[in-house]
Amino acid sequence: MEKLISKEIQSDLSKLGIYQIAGGGVGVLMVLWGMYNTEALTGLTILIFGFMLVFFGYSIYCGIICITEKKNALGHSLANQLLQVLGFAIVGFAFKYAAGLYLTIGLDLTESFNLKFGTGISKFELNFNKEVDRVELDFNLVALGLIFWIEKLRKKVKAEIEFRQVASMGES
Repeated sequence: MEKLISKEIQSDLSKLGIYQIAGGGVGVLMVLWGMYNTEALTGLTILIFGFMLVFFGYSIYCGIICITEKKNALGHSLANQLLQVLGFAIVGFAFKYAAGLYLTIGLDLTESFNLKFGTGISKFELNFNKEVDRVELDFNLVALGLIFWIEKLRKKVKAEIEFRQVASMGES
């Protein structure tokens, strides 16, 4: 990010950064708590916990680069939120990730057509070859809202940078 951005954009980046750091931090604590409460840590369970830590660590990284106003902050934050929008479980494989608040609306098609809702703070679900009959699709409305906000911020930053470039042409 150029340091010439407005105070409003700086404030929005700080808010987004704090949110992502807090969400990732809660996730990291949950993973560490899970590791502590696991009776037998095998190589596979350590690998899975490590995989979870990578996702929550990425959220913390996104928050840090937002606060420090790095040029690629909004792109990384957008990628982080895109990973959180869709959760699914199908033919034994499930992936659901949220770093921060989540409000999900989804369909459970396992036995019939059921509408379901979920709320909470930071979660990670990863299943392989488990519950093969389970069929679910969830949308995280908080992540979706953040995606729209990030896109709006990206447009503001781009417009501000372009305006300053045009204004600086006349100064030479």
